[in-house]
Amino acid sequence: MKNRTRSFVLALLTVSSAMLACGEAETGKTPDNKTPENTAAGTAAQETEAPKVLDSLPALDFGGASVAISHFGSETVTGHDTSDWDREQGDIVNDAILERDHTVEDRLNIKLDYTCGSDDWDGYPNDIAKTIKAADCPYDMIFMESSQCFRLCLDGYFQELSSLPYVDINQPWWYKSFMDGGAITTDKRYFLTGAFSISTLEGASATIFNKKLYNNIFENYNELYDLVRAYKWTYEKFLGYCAEAYSDVNGNSVADADDIFGVFNRGIHTVNFTSMSTGLTYLKRDQNGLPVLDLYNEDSIRWVDTLCRMLYDDNISYKDANINGADHFASGKAVFYLGQLMDYAGSTIRSMEDPYGVLPMPVLDEGMEYMSAAATVNGQSAVIPVTSPMDKNELYGAVLEAMNSESYRTVIPAWYEVALKSKYADTANDAEMIDVIYNTIDTSFVMIADKLLGTGSFFYSLCGTSRKDSGQFASTYEKQSKSLLKKWDKMIESYQ
Repeated sequence: MKNRTRSFVLALLTVSSAMLACGEAETGKTPDNKTPENTAAGTAAQETEAPKVLDSLPALDFGGASVAISHFGSETVTGHDTSDWDREQGDIVNDAILERDHTVEDRLNIKLDYTCGSDDWDGYPNDIAKTIKAADCPYDMIFMESSQCFRLCLDGYFQELSSLPYVDINQPWWYKSFMDGGAITTDKRYFLTGAFSISTLEGASATIFNKKLYNNIFENYNELYDLVRAYKWTYEKFLGYCAEAYSDVNGNSVADADDIFGVFNRGIHTVNFTSMSTGLTYLKRDQNGLPVLDLYNEDSIRWVDTLCRMLYDDNISYKDANINGADHFASGKAVFYLGQLMDYAGSTIRSMEDPYGVLPMPVLDEGMEYMSAAATVNGQSAVIPVTSPMDKNELYGAVLEAMNSESYRTVIPAWYEVALKSKYADTANDAEMIDVIYNTIDTSFVMIADKLLGTGSFFYSLCGTSRKDSGQFASTYEKQSKSLLKKWDKMIESYQ
């Protein structure tokens, strides 16, 4: 079982005791089970003040040096990872990021100079590669989608960062499990991600559930939190709830959009998000620590059958290309929504009338660590081009460590406040669940290598559009494995 720092109370310091009592208790059959001493948020509420500095950086003065940072130009990145503005926006997260950058600048006596790049998912990294290849890259540092960082690092565009001064990836503000999961070998690192990347946090897996609808069917939604705490929140439990939840609302004996379902099937998003969050890695390591593809095994076979049941059996889920899953969930048509933390904090679900909660995504077996890896590879990592002078690495390392530790202390709590601000009770339990998700931010290697190898959507290709259970898994894998393993070996060769 993976083990990350579990005590994330500092990230909840802005979730005050007033917030934990932010609304009147919900009506219904569920007791108000939010004893402060039993929850991360409750612990945080008892704290008085966060330390101004969490890291062990010494006093540093870089004499006003400018640090040129290019970043991917998507709305998520420009809004939640960088401060491309010079004044407060009136948005709690945006303003926290601006303050973070000002704090880092003042602390190190530097100037962060951001340049917003293209929002073309493939075009931006290819443009960066061209400038580096031409030895004409004007940037000290680049923030780019993690899977694109992985793809380009194999062509030698980025510096190796395992010895970057001041960076301590064992600190809780670094997403170490994610970086380990996405590394060919963990003794070398070509990209770094941590609390500075809200886009990675927002891509983490989340199961959102309608508390009122759950109570109407099953009576006590607090049992879901207890399942998570006991490491018993599995797909067997989840699918059992979904099968029982189905109701033929309009009485026409046909499963359609008017009915109530356990969950809406959102096609490739549902399949990929769940497949990357089962607790399985689809990978082994050889004696040299190199990754060995382990996509076809007994656990994967069981997952294929589980996935097929979720997609095709017992009216567990419903798919209609013409409906929006978030809209239907928000309107009370499904008990669960399988997505990301960005959905939990998004305007559609936050505007729903019914109270709702959040859990990590289920895992395949009891006792497995939760694996919050839905779309984390779409979040940003930091790379340093090989064109950047290595004699400035002390500056780069100090900037990254300070930016991440300050994000952990101030920006993440601001995001929590946005995500948890609600007129409904029981916020403490949901804060605890977000804590679990944060501490299990991860990736499966097959997903971070998707841009290079096309491995990330294997399960969707297998059974996402038509039922192909374990009986057809072997033949499908046999057809694809020769080409896939050839590309895999080429990847290892390029790395070495």
